[in-house]
Amino acid sequence: MKLLCLLFLVSLSLSTSVSVFKKNSSLQFGYITSLTGSFIASGSIPVVDLALKLINERNDLLENYTLGYTDFLDSKCSYTSSLDQFFKLVNRNATILALLGCGCSTATIPVAEISHYWNIPQVAFASSSLALFDRHRYRNFFRTIIAQRFIGTALAQLMVEFGWKQMGVITQDEALFQNTLVSISTAFKTRGLVLNGYVIKTGGSLDPFFARNDAMNFRINKINAYPSFSYQVLCKAYYRGMYGSKYVWILPMWYAPDWWKTVSSGNCSCTDDIMLQMLNGIMGVVPEGFFPLENESIVTYSGLTSRIFADQYHFLLQEPKYENLTELGIAGLAFDAVWAIAVGLDIASKKILFGNETGCEKLSGEIAPLEYFNYTNKKLGCILKQSFSEVNFLGITGDIAFTLNGSRLDNVILCRQYRSSGTTVNIMTFGRVTVESQRSIFKFLKGESNTSLWIGGSPPYDGYPVDRLHSNHIVLVVIYSLTAGCGIVFAVLCLTFNIVYSNKKVLMANNAKLNYLIILGSAVLYISVFFFSYTPYNPKTQEVFCNSRSRLFSLGYNLCFGVILSRTWRIYYIFSNIKAKKKVGIKNWMLLLIIIGIVLIDLIIIFTGRIKHAIVRDQEHPLVVDDNGRIVHYFVVICNSSIISELFSFGYKGILQLCAIFMAFHMRNVNVKALNESKEIAAIIYINSIVLVMLGVTEFVLDRSHNAYAALFGLGLLIDATLFLGFTFIPKIFNVYFNPHGGKLFTNTKIGKSMQSKVAPERIQDEDHCKIKNTSCSIGTLQ
Repeated sequence: MKLLCLLFLVSLSLSTSVSVFKKNSSLQFGYITSLTGSFIASGSIPVVDLALKLINERNDLLENYTLGYTDFLDSKCSYTSSLDQFFKLVNRNATILALLGCGCSTATIPVAEISHYWNIPQVAFASSSLALFDRHRYRNFFRTIIAQRFIGTALAQLMVEFGWKQMGVITQDEALFQNTLVSISTAFKTRGLVLNGYVIKTGGSLDPFFARNDAMNFRINKINAYPSFSYQVLCKAYYRGMYGSKYVWILPMWYAPDWWKTVSSGNCSCTDDIMLQMLNGIMGVVPEGFFPLENESIVTYSGLTSRIFADQYHFLLQEPKYENLTELGIAGLAFDAVWAIAVGLDIASKKILFGNETGCEKLSGEIAPLEYFNYTNKKLGCILKQSFSEVNFLGITGDIAFTLNGSRLDNVILCRQYRSSGTTVNIMTFGRVTVESQRSIFKFLKGESNTSLWIGGSPPYDGYPVDRLHSNHIVLVVIYSLTAGCGIVFAVLCLTFNIVYSNKKVLMANNAKLNYLIILGSAVLYISVFFFSYTPYNPKTQEVFCNSRSRLFSLGYNLCFGVILSRTWRIYYIFSNIKAKKKVGIKNWMLLLIIIGIVLIDLIIIFTGRIKHAIVRDQEHPLVVDDNGRIVHYFVVICNSSIISELFSFGYKGILQLCAIFMAFHMRNVNVKALNESKEIAAIIYINSIVLVMLGVTEFVLDRSHNAYAALFGLGLLIDATLFLGFTFIPKIFNVYFNPHGGKLFTNTKIGKSMQSKVAPERIQDEDHCKIKNTSCSIGTLQ
């Protein structure tokens, strides 16, 4: 192959010399590139020379003209150096008709902003900054390199494709990369992705990026920099342990093939073996058209295929005059840029030949052959600009045609990956992202998939905290559910007892019908325990649970406590009015009406405040690393309602509790077995007061500590439900067992000393007896 290339170059030189001999006029363009600095493009010189040889030997292109450049100037990839070289160039005696330059974007931007004042078109092959899209500022600017306008969109699409949500990015403080960072930030924000970025000056310390507290949490990292900077970052990452199958590094994919080698980078901190470890699996995106055509059999406008071009380029780099130059990964773009200048000048020469000045008639200057061009001839400058805008040919890197902003089409982005085997590194294109007006689409290329892309066949974890809903401890749920189940069984037993023995005197004396409400209320409290202990994962179910919690609690509590309060009031009413000779009878519906009123008022308060669920950070387990190395943020469901309605609800219950305590305290010395359950009722009221305080504190203080909240609130519900049932039915069960016929109901009756002077025991006994016998009483009838 080398022999063939040598023969080709020899024949090319001979044919070129012949053609040059035939052409009688010389045209020159300026050539400014970055031979030194942060981006080195000296490797473009051999392909520029190769392109000129091929151009000058053709008779169908720039007939009667030879094309060349004066010399190559070094912009140093610097803003000021580039301007300095440009002014030196235009102030020479030799006039240039176009400018090839000026290397990197930083050097190109200032010259592109002023080159139109000299009426010369400027063609760049290594300046992909998004800023150069502004046609009002960069009027005569063209470029064969594909602008990286959709790099951010392509990266965002890859993030979505692989299930990633966050990425770290380290950016070199250069215009090209700053603009790319803006593109990435915009695309990520649109998709709701997290971008953690650092901008570091060239030559600055990398420690701020690696010293972040969460640096190790970002498993997907993008390097937005020139090759030498990227080398330093990867080397630093190696010593930090940030490599291997758990990490993905994303690079610009336009670097030269050997950029990672110690000799090429000029950095000795890492060996080639280390960099080979780092490179394997590194991926990146690059616009289609950055590199020579993949189809190596297509003959381009230059007469070369992409394979022949690559072979010739590598052969030229071995020649003595080129051997110290750095190989350029985008050499094909430089080659096509020279051809674009030649084609543009050829179009302009034909327009001049036929006197075609359409669109430029009103500008100063005369139509003259290209060799008579000067920087003040605006008419010829206009024709040159129009001609370059009409360039259209098949280049080594694809179709070369310029849009209205002087760039090539850039909506297809290639996705590539480094794959190393031993000491060999291959770059494989595994997919492409096509950016459309309303969406972007990613597709794997034939033969590529997640299996070929990732070790293990699935994308690595990106380090983004996994949000999980932390349910209450399973032991708590099981114990409380079983206990509540036992409570419901107890309620069923009490119901059975109340039905079977409803005709017993001990139950008739205390109105057995109200006991059904206590049983129902206690069962509701037991059921509500499950709603407080179990955490559903479905959002709709969460909303149902939140609304059920407070309403079931209020319903069950008020049913039970309403019965206790009404009975307490009955006793208080009787014994606080014992001097009256006759009282209006206390009917069943009166007590029932009191209970219904108590229940309805609290339910109205509860339903008035809108109850909704919210997902908040778990205070008990804020951050956990699971067995798979994933960072897990645990969240819990809390039920939020209006704080005013909650205060009113608990305040209302507290007022009822105070009323009950007041009446129970005044009736503490009453002990009439048949008539009331004063001792049991008092015990219920006093114990329930403590439970209610505990429930209030739990509701307002511990709502975000889900296990503690569920444990204490559930415990309070269990205590209350069992308290109401136990103190209501257990004494009656014993009374029925030991006194089945109720013969002792009117014995052992006593009243406290404060009552003995006011009422005779015989009178109370007769009044109780009339209740059971269903006769009229002066104190009140209960049936």
